[in-house]
Amino acid sequence: MWYSDVMRIAAREPITLPATEQVQVRDLERMLDLGPPALVSASGERLVVPPTVYEVLRKVVGLMAEGKSVTLLPDNKLVTTQRAADLLGMSRPFFIKLLETGAMAHHRVGNQRRVYLRDVLEFARKRDEERQAALDGLSRQAFEAGLYDRNVMPEGGSDE
Repeated sequence: MWYSDVMRIAAREPITLPATEQVQVRDLERMLDLGPPALVSASGERLVVPPTVYEVLRKVVGLMAEGKSVTLLPDNKLVTTQRAADLLGMSRPFFIKLLETGAMAHHRVGNQRRVYLRDVLEFARKRDEERQAALDGLSRQAFEAGLYDRNVMPEGGSDE
Protein backbone atom coordinates (compact mmCIF):
# COMPACT_ATOMS: atom_id res chain seq x y z
CA MET A 1 0.00 0.00 0.00
CA TRP A 2 1.29 3.45 -0.80
CA TYR A 3 1.74 6.13 1.83
CA SER A 4 -1.16 8.27 0.56
CA ASP A 5 -3.50 5.24 0.68
CA VAL A 6 -2.38 4.42 4.22
CA MET A 7 -2.98 8.01 5.26
CA ARG A 8 -6.47 7.98 3.74
CA ILE A 9 -7.33 4.79 5.63
CA ALA A 10 -5.90 6.20 8.86
CA ALA A 11 -7.89 9.40 8.28
CA ARG A 12 -10.96 7.31 7.37
CA GLU A 13 -11.34 9.04 4.04
CA PRO A 14 -13.03 7.18 1.19
CA ILE A 15 -10.78 5.41 -1.28
CA THR A 16 -12.08 5.80 -4.82
CA LEU A 17 -10.84 3.68 -7.68
CA PRO A 18 -9.03 5.72 -10.35
CA ALA A 19 -10.29 5.11 -13.89
CA THR A 20 -6.83 3.86 -14.85
CA GLU A 21 -7.19 0.88 -12.47
CA GLN A 22 -10.72 -0.27 -13.39
CA VAL A 23 -9.60 -3.10 -15.67
CA GLN A 24 -7.13 -4.40 -13.08
CA VAL A 25 -9.79 -4.39 -10.35
CA ARG A 26 -12.26 -6.27 -12.57
CA ASP A 27 -9.53 -8.85 -13.26
CA LEU A 28 -8.82 -9.09 -9.54
CA GLU A 29 -12.53 -9.55 -8.81
CA ARG A 30 -12.67 -12.38 -11.35
CA MET A 31 -9.62 -14.05 -9.79
CA LEU A 32 -11.03 -13.73 -6.26
CA ASP A 33 -14.15 -15.57 -7.42
CA LEU A 34 -11.92 -18.61 -7.98
CA GLY A 35 -11.08 -18.91 -4.29
CA PRO A 36 -8.56 -17.65 -1.75
CA PRO A 37 -5.41 -16.38 -3.47
CA ALA A 38 -1.83 -16.64 -2.31
CA LEU A 39 0.52 -13.73 -1.89
CA VAL A 40 4.09 -14.07 -3.05
CA SER A 41 6.71 -11.78 -1.51
CA ALA A 42 9.61 -10.26 -3.41
CA SER A 43 11.81 -13.03 -1.94
CA GLY A 44 9.45 -15.73 -3.25
CA GLU A 45 7.81 -16.61 0.06
CA ARG A 46 4.21 -17.78 -0.53
CA LEU A 47 1.31 -17.25 1.86
CA VAL A 48 -2.33 -18.21 1.28
CA VAL A 49 -4.66 -15.35 2.26
CA PRO A 50 -6.58 -16.31 5.44
CA PRO A 51 -10.34 -16.88 4.93
CA THR A 52 -11.43 -13.80 6.92
CA VAL A 53 -9.04 -11.51 5.06
CA TYR A 54 -10.15 -13.11 1.80
CA GLU A 55 -13.81 -12.26 2.51
CA VAL A 56 -12.94 -8.65 3.36
CA LEU A 57 -10.83 -8.38 0.22
CA ARG A 58 -13.66 -9.81 -1.93
CA LYS A 59 -16.14 -7.31 -0.53
CA VAL A 60 -13.82 -4.34 -0.96
CA VAL A 61 -12.83 -5.32 -4.50
CA GLY A 62 -16.47 -6.00 -5.41
CA LEU A 63 -17.56 -2.58 -4.21
CA MET A 64 -14.70 -0.86 -5.99
CA ALA A 65 -15.47 -2.77 -9.20
CA GLU A 66 -19.02 -1.34 -8.98
CA GLY A 67 -17.50 2.15 -8.84
CA LYS A 68 -18.22 2.67 -5.15
CA SER A 69 -15.80 4.34 -2.75
CA VAL A 70 -14.67 2.34 0.27
CA THR A 71 -13.87 3.50 3.79
CA LEU A 72 -12.43 1.14 6.38
CA LEU A 73 -13.41 1.79 9.98
CA PRO A 74 -12.83 -0.22 13.14
CA ASP A 75 -16.08 -1.46 14.66
CA ASN A 76 -15.22 0.22 17.98
CA LYS A 77 -15.32 3.60 16.25
CA LEU A 78 -17.55 6.12 17.97
CA VAL A 79 -20.02 7.88 15.70
CA THR A 80 -22.28 10.86 16.21
CA THR A 81 -26.02 10.48 16.42
CA GLN A 82 -26.30 12.20 13.02
CA ARG A 83 -23.90 9.72 11.39
CA ALA A 84 -25.70 6.77 13.03
CA ALA A 85 -29.09 8.10 11.91
CA ASP A 86 -27.75 8.53 8.36
CA LEU A 87 -26.42 4.94 8.35
CA LEU A 88 -29.81 3.65 9.50
CA GLY A 89 -31.78 5.82 7.08
CA MET A 90 -33.70 7.74 9.73
CA SER A 91 -33.85 11.25 11.08
CA ARG A 92 -31.59 12.30 13.93
CA PRO A 93 -34.55 13.17 16.22
CA PHE A 94 -36.06 9.71 15.62
CA PHE A 95 -32.68 8.10 16.37
CA ILE A 96 -32.39 10.09 19.62
CA LYS A 97 -35.84 8.83 20.67
CA LEU A 98 -34.69 5.31 19.83
CA LEU A 99 -31.66 5.75 22.10
CA GLU A 100 -33.87 7.06 24.90
CA THR A 101 -35.96 3.86 24.75
CA GLY A 102 -32.81 1.83 25.43
CA ALA A 103 -32.82 0.17 22.00
CA MET A 104 -29.10 0.80 21.71
CA ALA A 105 -26.30 1.54 24.14
CA HIS A 106 -24.84 5.03 24.04
CA HIS A 107 -22.85 7.40 26.17
CA ARG A 108 -22.25 11.10 26.39
CA VAL A 109 -19.19 13.10 25.47
CA GLY A 110 -19.93 16.43 27.07
CA ASN A 111 -23.53 17.15 26.14
CA GLN A 112 -23.47 15.01 22.98
CA ARG A 113 -24.43 11.37 22.61
CA ARG A 114 -22.10 8.90 20.92
CA VAL A 115 -22.66 5.31 19.84
CA TYR A 116 -20.30 2.60 18.71
CA LEU A 117 -20.41 1.80 15.02
CA ARG A 118 -20.64 -1.93 15.88
CA ASP A 119 -23.85 -1.26 17.86
CA VAL A 120 -25.35 0.69 14.96
CA LEU A 121 -24.48 -2.09 12.50
CA GLU A 122 -25.83 -4.77 14.85
CA PHE A 123 -29.08 -2.81 15.27
CA ALA A 124 -29.38 -2.53 11.47
CA ARG A 125 -28.75 -6.28 11.06
CA LYS A 126 -31.40 -7.21 13.63
CA ARG A 127 -33.88 -4.72 12.19
CA ASP A 128 -33.37 -6.16 8.70
CA GLU A 129 -33.81 -9.73 9.99
CA GLU A 130 -37.04 -8.74 11.76
CA ARG A 131 -38.34 -7.00 8.65
CA GLN A 132 -37.55 -10.02 6.50
CA ALA A 133 -39.24 -12.35 8.99
CA ALA A 134 -42.33 -10.12 9.00
CA LEU A 135 -42.44 -10.08 5.20
CA ASP A 136 -41.98 -13.85 5.08
CA GLY A 137 -44.88 -14.23 7.54
CA LEU A 138 -47.16 -11.98 5.49
CA SER A 139 -46.26 -13.85 2.31
CA ARG A 140 -46.94 -17.18 3.98
CA GLN A 141 -50.32 -15.97 5.26
CA ALA A 142 -51.27 -14.63 1.82
CA PHE A 143 -50.25 -17.91 0.20
CA GLU A 144 -52.17 -19.98 2.75
CA ALA A 145 -55.23 -17.76 2.27
CA GLY A 146 -55.05 -18.43 -1.46
CA LEU A 147 -54.46 -14.79 -2.33
CA TYR A 148 -51.68 -15.60 -4.77
CA ASP A 149 -54.01 -17.75 -6.83
CA ARG A 150 -56.42 -14.84 -7.26
CA ASN A 151 -53.83 -12.36 -8.47
CA VAL A 152 -53.83 -11.71 -12.19
CA MET A 153 -51.11 -9.86 -14.00
CA PRO A 154 -52.50 -6.65 -15.51
CA GLU A 155 -52.35 -6.51 -19.27
CA GLY A 156 -48.97 -5.12 -20.31
CA GLY A 157 -47.63 -5.56 -16.77
CA SER A 158 -44.60 -7.49 -15.63
CA ASP A 159 -43.63 -9.33 -12.46
CA GLU A 160 -40.49 -7.24 -12.02
